[in-house]
Amino acid sequence: MMIFEKNRWWYLIPMSLLIMFSCHAEKGRKQELKIAYVMAPGGTSHEAALKMRELVEKYSKGEIKTRIYPNAILGNDRILIEGLRLGSQDIVIAGTALIGWYVPEYGLIEAPFLFRNYDHLDKVLYGEIGKEMEQQIYDKCGLRFLAYLHRGSRYLTTTNREIRTPEDLQGLKMRVPELPVYIKSWKIFGANPTPVTYSDMFMALKQGVVDGQENPLEVIYTSHLYETQSYVMNTRHLVGFYVVAVSDRFYKKYSQKHREIIQKAVLEAANYQNGLVQMYEQDYREKLEEHGVTFIDVDREAFEKLAKEKLPREFKDSWKPGVFQRIVDVR
Repeated sequence: MMIFEKNRWWYLIPMSLLIMFSCHAEKGRKQELKIAYVMAPGGTSHEAALKMRELVEKYSKGEIKTRIYPNAILGNDRILIEGLRLGSQDIVIAGTALIGWYVPEYGLIEAPFLFRNYDHLDKVLYGEIGKEMEQQIYDKCGLRFLAYLHRGSRYLTTTNREIRTPEDLQGLKMRVPELPVYIKSWKIFGANPTPVTYSDMFMALKQGVVDGQENPLEVIYTSHLYETQSYVMNTRHLVGFYVVAVSDRFYKKYSQKHREIIQKAVLEAANYQNGLVQMYEQDYREKLEEHGVTFIDVDREAFEKLAKEKLPREFKDSWKPGVFQRIVDVR
């Protein structure tokens, strides 16, 4: 019996050492945070990702290393969102198309001429309406939003046609995102909208599949659309934004301490990026003009009147009742 007890203790000692060393290895092991997006380097969204990386590594004291994947390296928005759910990346900075894909009742969030300015936008997104929308997104596809990034107002561009009024748009083949609100809005304005993914947009413009598109100046410049587009119309029709999205895998992968570090870094990076938007707006305009692009003033009131009169009626069966007016009423 004594011999058995001694042998058992000799057996337990190596096991104890193994557990001890395993704990030290777990503690010392660095986690890798993967951030992916379709936007090209050189814009404010890329600057936000760089700031996230800097702050995450700073606040975690090196316990979390961050890798960023810009320029659709890992795929378009649909692929990236699916990657979130599969765990191939941890954070995606995405356009608002995913809102229309998963909760079309909130597709009005991208209705042109809906938001007055960024202060109005933030009050909606971080307020009651935004929380309702986020809950619907989570219920439908298990995604959560950590922050919103200002995107810069969206502008219409064309290959060789000046647009000043809705009548000038008649028949224009125009690239739009794969969202009903974009398709129907530009049809109401008079264009011939053609859904094309972001990653395929440049070639579609270059090959003449479409003759125009609409995006913030950041995208127009950093995606080199000036190589195909001669005119930028001052429509400023949409106060746009990006979402910083994660899935439930994010909450399973990281401890509460690390989640809090990442979330703090994301919010600070969002504030930093939002401060860059207005400063970059004028800079992008000057750079585009240097590349020979001409800016054209438009009759914004004519476009706005069509949007506010026709869009709510057009989407009365798909948009959540009352939300359009609730957004307009937010002060």
